[in-house]
Amino acid sequence: MILTIIYFILFIYLIYFIWIIEPLFKKDEIHISNYNPFISIVISAKNESNNIPLLLESLQKQTYPLDKYEIIIANDGSKDDTLTQLIHAQNKISNLFVIDIKKTPTNWGSKKWALNKCFHKSKGEIIIQTDADCIHPSAWVFNTVQIFQNQNIGLVCGASYIGKKNIFWDQILKFESLAQESFTYANAKRNLFLSCTARNIAFRKKVFEEINGYDNISHIDSGDDDLLLHKIVTLTDYEIKFLANKNILVSSNSPQTIKELLLQRLRYASKGILYYKLETPKEVKIILPFLIIANVASAFSIISFIIFQNYIWLIPFILKIFSDIILILKYMEKLNISFNIIYFIILMVIHPFYMITFGLIAPFTKVQWK
Repeated sequence: MILTIIYFILFIYLIYFIWIIEPLFKKDEIHISNYNPFISIVISAKNESNNIPLLLESLQKQTYPLDKYEIIIANDGSKDDTLTQLIHAQNKISNLFVIDIKKTPTNWGSKKWALNKCFHKSKGEIIIQTDADCIHPSAWVFNTVQIFQNQNIGLVCGASYIGKKNIFWDQILKFESLAQESFTYANAKRNLFLSCTARNIAFRKKVFEEINGYDNISHIDSGDDDLLLHKIVTLTDYEIKFLANKNILVSSNSPQTIKELLLQRLRYASKGILYYKLETPKEVKIILPFLIIANVASAFSIISFIIFQNYIWLIPFILKIFSDIILILKYMEKLNISFNIIYFIILMVIHPFYMITFGLIAPFTKVQWK
C-alpha cells in the first residue's frame, strides 16, 4: 500500500514536471533595442564592508548611459565600516547616493525599512533591486530594462546564483541555487508565480506604489522579493516575466559557515505558514505542499531501498531524478552554465531530507536579516 502511494505521488510529480518543462525547449524572446528610461538601482547594505568595493565596481561598469541611472544604497545599521566606505565612494561616484539608517521603526523588518527609504528617494521610472554582496555583468541594467518597453510588464525577475568561488562548497551551492531557480523559472513559463530572489528583480515604481508597497508585510523580516511578487500577482493585472539570460546573470556570496547556511535557509523557508495568511497566489498554496509530499515520498523511497535492498523501492526516486535532471539541464543551458553530474547526484540524495527538515521547522522559527 505504501509503495503504491509513493509510486502514485512521484508519477504525478513526473507528469507535472514534464508539463512545466515543455516551454523551456522554446527559445526565449530577445529584447534588443535602445530603450533608456531613467532607472534607480536600490540596495540595502548591512555589514558589507568586504563586498562594497566589488559591488560598486560592477555597477560603475554598466553599459547603460551614466546619466540614465542612479545608485541608492542604504546603510542598514552596519557595525563595520560599510558606511565609511559608502560615504567615501559617494564623493567619487556622481550617481551614487547613500542613506544612513540609524533606527528601524516598530513593525518593520530592517531590510524592508532600508529599501523603503531608498524607494522614496528614487527618481527612476523603473527600480532595479539587488543585494550588496552581488556582482553584476556589464550589460545587466541594459538587458533588464529592455523588456519594460512592454508597458503591461510590472515586474521582471532575473537569473542569479549563490557561490562565486571555484571551490567545492561554493560550486555545490551554486548548483543548488540554480536548481531551485530553474523550478520557479519553469513554473513562471506556465504563469505560475511561486518565488523570486532579491538578488535580481526589477519593477515599475508606480506598481510598487499601486500595491501600497510593503503594507501588510512590512513587519516580516524576509520577503522583500517573493512576498512583493505575490502582492503584484494578486493585486494587479500587470505581467510578470522571468528572464534566463546570461547577460543579466547575477552572482552573490555563499554562506561561509554551516551556521550561516542554516540561518539563511531558515530565513528562506520561514514564510511557509504566512503564505496562507497573505496576498498569495493560489498556485503557491497548492504547489509548495505538494513538493513537501513529493520529497517525503522520495525520502521514504531512499530509506526503504537502503533497508530492503530491493530496487522496486528505488524506482519512484529515479522517476523524480529523471524529472529534475531535464529541468536543471535546460535551465543551465539557457544560462550557458555547465552541468555537473556529481553535484546533481549529491543534491538529489540530500534534497528530500533538506526540504522536509526546513519545511517543517522554519515556519515556527524566529529569524531575521543578519
